[in-house]
Amino acid sequence: MITFTAVDGTSTEEETYKETYKNSFINKLYRSELVNFIEPWYLRGPYLSGFDTRTRAEAAYKHAKGMWTSGKAKALFLGGHSRGGAAVIEVAKWLKADGIPVECLILFDAVDRTHTLGSIFGNTPIADNVKRVIHARRNVLRTQSRLSFGNCGTTYENSNRTTLFQEYFFATHSGVGGVPWSKAVVPLTGIPILTIWEPGELKATFVTPAYDHTGSEQSWNWAKSHIAFAYDLCRQRLEKENPVGDKKPDFQIPNQKPGGSLPPTGDGNGGKKPQIHTVKSGDWLSKIAIQYYGDMNKWKTIYEVPANKATIGANPDLIKPGQQLIIP
Repeated sequence: MITFTAVDGTSTEEETYKETYKNSFINKLYRSELVNFIEPWYLRGPYLSGFDTRTRAEAAYKHAKGMWTSGKAKALFLGGHSRGGAAVIEVAKWLKADGIPVECLILFDAVDRTHTLGSIFGNTPIADNVKRVIHARRNVLRTQSRLSFGNCGTTYENSNRTTLFQEYFFATHSGVGGVPWSKAVVPLTGIPILTIWEPGELKATFVTPAYDHTGSEQSWNWAKSHIAFAYDLCRQRLEKENPVGDKKPDFQIPNQKPGGSLPPTGDGNGGKKPQIHTVKSGDWLSKIAIQYYGDMNKWKTIYEVPANKATIGANPDLIKPGQQLIIP
């Protein structure tokens, strides 16, 4: 009952695009390597000129709307990398006009550098029908990657209605989306150099191919935890609304190791006191649950503690540094 509609990153490639982008994060999600989507839909990203961005956005909109209006999908996840991110931001805006909500908008270094979606260097506000945004971005100042590219997906119609999770990574624009560079050469000449020089830019980045692969992996590890958490929240909500709906999918988050032991409580689990966790910047409930239980789905166990619920408030997504939570 949860579907995924996505547009991947920009490239001039035609014959080699499929091979180059086969392990992009958008492609991984399309293949349901993390969570199981119903009839996921994927489109290669726009060409370098960007003039086809709107056409691709319209195709994505048609699919997402069709899944919703046909009743096949009860929740929509949208995803995009680079200009593909700009495309799905527009899709969300068009869906709002139809009264259709977007459960989650997944962006990997979204940029809009074409007039076909509004204006050059456009930054369409994310529509307030979007419940949650997960945006992995390159750290422009530290990496010097794509200095000519401005990000989009940074403004919102109503920040009180859209929950944002955003993080910056030491990776190139391509690397953040799962397509890290394998070598560093001077454009046109092919002369090997130490750091990656992206075609069309005036100078090389500060990122070596090795660092790009590391930063890319970090981007995926961060994003997939948030995506799996958003998916599980959505699935639980749909099961309550429709008890005969989707069954819980069998999925896991690779490379996530438990960071703590299961703390016994004084109610029959060994007589020991619960632990206290002080929230740090970058924490979220599923991450804390992985740390203490090795299971992200235990976030609700933490949230349902009355004292924790009083501290956090009505929205379990919004925890703040300095808050102290009881780990039962």
